[in-house]
Amino acid sequence: MTDTAAGTRGGFPQISPVENAPPELGRFADAMRRLQDLTVSTNPDSSLWASAAQYVENACALLDGHQAPEHEAPAGRVLELPGLGHPLLPPWTLTESGPDGVTMQGHFTRSHVGGNNAVHGGMIPLFYDWLFGMVVSTAGIRPTRTAYLHVDYRKITPIDAPLTATGRISNTDGRKVFIFSTMTSADGSLLSEANGLMVRLLPHQP
Repeated sequence: MTDTAAGTRGGFPQISPVENAPPELGRFADAMRRLQDLTVSTNPDSSLWASAAQYVENACALLDGHQAPEHEAPAGRVLELPGLGHPLLPPWTLTESGPDGVTMQGHFTRSHVGGNNAVHGGMIPLFYDWLFGMVVSTAGIRPTRTAYLHVDYRKITPIDAPLTATGRISNTDGRKVFIFSTMTSADGSLLSEANGLMVRLLPHQP
């Protein structure tokens, strides 16, 4: 835990990647993403909604009581899994990482649609914010917070299509870390690009 001044709220727990996550976590996260896709793409009758809700509620009951602090729960910390094993992150996987930047590959699904089978415009900044965090983490710069994030949309981002995103540190200035990122389709077309500022936190900052 980062040292903090007495009586001051702040500090970050040491959150590290999980090397030996339960293999069933990936299966569970995949099923949760599938459930999200089906929730927004099906139109069953009321009885089927009720039956499905009961199954989901039963799953919640199984997990309830096993909550763990964020630095202990494995979801969101497994580099080998799509979305790091976090079911609310899109199924992207880290393929290259280092001090010079990161590359991720993956796709968006039906639950990310904003309209006309295109990825919701608000989903793109969320993805880039995640990518920015991966950039600073793999460069050993942490903890940080996002100060600003700007996205330029160049083309519609499709769902269920292989995509590639890269991010790199473009400049640093004291605690400020400037990042530039792009997202491209399989044919190399530029779909969007983003630049942002991550700020390394002081020990007392939350």
